Amino acid sequence: MRAPTALRFVCSIGLLGAALGCDDASPGDAPPPDRAALDGGPIDSGPALDTAPDASSTDAATDAASRLPDADHIVDAGPDTDPIPDARVDAAPPQLDPPARILFIGNSFTFGGPVPAVVDALANDAGWPDPEVVYSAFGGESLQGHRTERPQTLARVDEGDWDVVVLQELSTRPTDNFGRPEQFKADATWFHDRVKASSPGARVILYETWARHPDHGIYPNTFANPAEMQAQLRFHYNDAADRSIPENAEAPVDPPVVVAPAGDAWEAHLAEPDALRLHGDDDYHADRTGQYLNGLVIYSTIYDRAVAGLTPWRIEAGAAARLQATVDGMTGRRVVGGPDGRVPARGLLPGQIVNVDVGDDDVGADWPERWNGFDGPVNGARRGLRDAEGEPTSIGLRVTRAFGGVNRQGIADNALGLPGGATADTFFCGSFDDHADGLTRPGRLRVDGLDPAGRYRAVLFAARTGTDGALGRLTRYTIGAAQADLEVGDNRDRTATLDFTPDALGEAELEVAVSPAGTGRFCYLGALTLERLE
Repeated sequence: MRAPTALRFVCSIGLLGAALGCDDASPGDAPPPDRAALDGGPIDSGPALDTAPDASSTDAATDAASRLPDADHIVDAGPDTDPIPDARVDAAPPQLDPPARILFIGNSFTFGGPVPAVVDALANDAGWPDPEVVYSAFGGESLQGHRTERPQTLARVDEGDWDVVVLQELSTRPTDNFGRPEQFKADATWFHDRVKASSPGARVILYETWARHPDHGIYPNTFANPAEMQAQLRFHYNDAADRSIPENAEAPVDPPVVVAPAGDAWEAHLAEPDALRLHGDDDYHADRTGQYLNGLVIYSTIYDRAVAGLTPWRIEAGAAARLQATVDGMTGRRVVGGPDGRVPARGLLPGQIVNVDVGDDDVGADWPERWNGFDGPVNGARRGLRDAEGEPTSIGLRVTRAFGGVNRQGIADNALGLPGGATADTFFCGSFDDHADGLTRPGRLRVDGLDPAGRYRAVLFAARTGTDGALGRLTRYTIGAAQADLEVGDNRDRTATLDFTPDALGEAELEVAVSPAGTGRFCYLGALTLERLE
């Protein structure tokens, strides 16, 4: 078993597709005249940027594409956590080794959320070693398209050393009425063999998608109803795993290919009284609730664990519990948590501390001991955090408004006992032009996994040599109603302190900005200590 790594996501996005507006139909697969045309799908929004209520917003997608430096970007993410029922604490661990590297291949049904981020958060939340998670997903793409037109995807597959590869097909292709199910099975088999060529021990998982909402125009001409559509999806995904791939694969089908039955979980939940809405406004993509349900199913399939009590991942806790019950009722799994069958306490205990080194790792050097490294100033995905004793917590951190980058001209020696590796580099924001322009360019971080009933203290530090020609570097930090200024220029002994209460989702957003009380152009954040007060 490889040593756990810090979580990595790589999302391959189609910038041309973002400009044109991708949909969930394969290029060249035009619907017959007598069948309902597929609706346009969301632009590939990349990694979990928090610019819109859900990932189907084209505005959010355009903003994401404009802020990313290139089409292959790397971001960090991590956990949330919840206590578990005592009856499940002493259950035996699963037979499968936890994966160190997971690859997802799909389209908007994968990058919406992104679903891989949900799976990673659940894994971290349960206390598993932090996996490296990579996804290659393009709006409207099929497995055939990945195979023939996406060299980025094949390059990821050929990196090898994957423990799990999750394949998601175009949402109508594994159907008889409006698809090409035999092509789906041929492409899934081809990918199985391609994966096995560089990762012989990898588990291949087929991510089963879901039927359109009953109000979608695909009914009743193409399918009579959602039950008919889901029945066809279920049959062809299971037939691919149970028959077609084993009969046609050139590489040994060991371990066996399995299906993550997300679509079946949708059907089961939507049959319940007062079911939650899972579809987006277009009646076929998933909204945030549906994305969460997909993540639950895939996590449970990969880790062979129940999902009760795990992170609600940015949906209301009661809704999350209902979906968890749906999944556990469908799978029959009863063991929860990580290797020891436990889930870390949510939101920290009073007096528990989390330290974060905001900046970079000095080109491969270790982060300061007992500190969490956070080095993604322009991405929006989540990094899970450990406490000052090195234990996993429910706390996560992500960028929600990009910073300008990383500044490495900080000050390593300080009078506060902070490690020099944490204080010598910072995220910076603001403007190279003037104070007025700098005021309009803050950076923002969001902390999640907190207890909504808890009260917390954030202690912030940053240092930058020099005073920028006497303009100063006065930085303003804000969380909710709490606000404090810190002069960062030549700082060795000053901090800013903010006491705050999270919102109802257990989240709090920290804004780092040029202070209007000064004359500086830039703002900085180098170190963050978070403590629960009560």
